[in-house]
Amino acid sequence: MRFRFLPMTAEYAARILTWRYPPPYDVYDYDKAAEHMLDSAGWGKTLFAALDENGALAGELTLGFLDQDDEWVPLDDMQAGRLDGCILWIGFGLRPDLTGQGLGLDFVTACADFAAQFSRRQYRYQGGEVGLGVYQFNQRAIKVYERAGFVKFIERIALVHGQEVPAQRMKKRLDDFK
Repeated sequence: MRFRFLPMTAEYAARILTWRYPPPYDVYDYDKAAEHMLDSAGWGKTLFAALDENGALAGELTLGFLDQDDEWVPLDDMQAGRLDGCILWIGFGLRPDLTGQGLGLDFVTACADFAAQFSRRQYRYQGGEVGLGVYQFNQRAIKVYERAGFVKFIERIALVHGQEVPAQRMKKRLDDFK
């Protein structure tokens, strides 16, 4: 399936906030990300709606940059192209009823490709990698990310709603993209 990316809107964000995943994937429910999704300052800059071939909302993509100290780069610095030593970082979600239907690889690839192209064009990103994070219990996603060419480079513990959850970070070289 092909996906296209548009700036997030209030309508898309409101719909995404209703998405619920079955356990144990409910940790990804978007109601916990309302502040992020509804922050219009990032729409079309760091936050995008993913539409399917028929124009239906199918997912979302968030992009940003982590610096060498593992801190998020402010939008002003991104827009000024101050990204030396940074890694492009992506997060995304597929609409719950579309998960488990074999769309993951196409979706992950489309998200990573769009983020890389957009970041090179919009923020003059010259770095060589794109990264993402995933909870280790989510083996279904990890297998898709590996098939998309991502490799694990660090394990860590994430604090999720007051509980420690094993997680890992994965990355892929940008020259592996189309």
